[in-house]
Amino acid sequence: MQFGTTRELWRYPVSSLTGEQLETAELDEAGIVGDRQWGLFDKDSKAVAAPEKERRWRPVPGLQSRAAVDGPEISRDGTAWHALPSPTADGVASDHLEFPVQFLPFGETGAAPRYDRDHLHILTTSSLAHLQALLPTAVLDIRRFRPNILIGTDAGDVDFVEQKLIGRILRAGNAVIEILEPCARCAFTALGQPGVPFDKDVLHTIAKHGGGGFGVLARVVTPGRIALGDTVTVD
Repeated sequence: MQFGTTRELWRYPVSSLTGEQLETAELDEAGIVGDRQWGLFDKDSKAVAAPEKERRWRPVPGLQSRAAVDGPEISRDGTAWHALPSPTADGVASDHLEFPVQFLPFGETGAAPRYDRDHLHILTTSSLAHLQALLPTAVLDIRRFRPNILIGTDAGDVDFVEQKLIGRILRAGNAVIEILEPCARCAFTALGQPGVPFDKDVLHTIAKHGGGGFGVLARVVTPGRIALGDTVTVD
C-alpha cells in the first residue's frame, strides 16, 4: 500500500549539531551511513553535549555539520568548514560555546554515545500538520525534530499517522525498514536555534497529544539507497 513519498532526507554527522539535507542516502545496518558517528565533548570532564539539559550547551545547534570526502566537517557560519578531528574545529566550537570542547568519534575512542537509539528517525508531513493545527502560531521548523526521513503523506491527513505503523514494514528505494516504536521527545524540541525561537509549548503539546512521542524510530531490515521523491509503501 502506498504511504507517501520521501520529502526530505537528513544526516547528522555530529550529534546535537545541525545536520545536512541529502538528495540520496545510503542505508546500512546502522541507519544512514555517516549519521551521528561523532559527538562534541567537554574537553575537561569528557561529558557529551546535552543542549536539552544544560544551559551551557544550548548554542550547540548553532554549529553545522556535514560529511565530506575525507570525513566530517563543522562550521560556525556555513562558509568556512573545518575537518574533524582537528585543533581548528575544536577551537571554533570552543569559541562558540565559550569553554573548551573537542570532537570525538563514538565507538573508536571509548567516548560514550549521546544516547542509545534505533537506526532511523522517521516523521511525516501529516504529523507536522497535526502539531501545527494544535499550535497555529508556532514555528515548527524541521530542525526542532531532527528526523532522518520526512515522508510526504496525504495533504488532507492531519494526524500522527506514523504511530499507527508500529511493527509494520516500510519500503523506499531498494531499502526495507521496520517501524519499532514512537520517538520519545525531550526538551531539544523547545530549544531556540538560528531562525527558530525557543518555544516550550512544542514539547508540552507533544506530551499532551502524542503521549510524549512525535515521529517513530525504525531499524534497517534490508540496506539500500533511498532518494528524494521515492515512493514509500507499507506492508
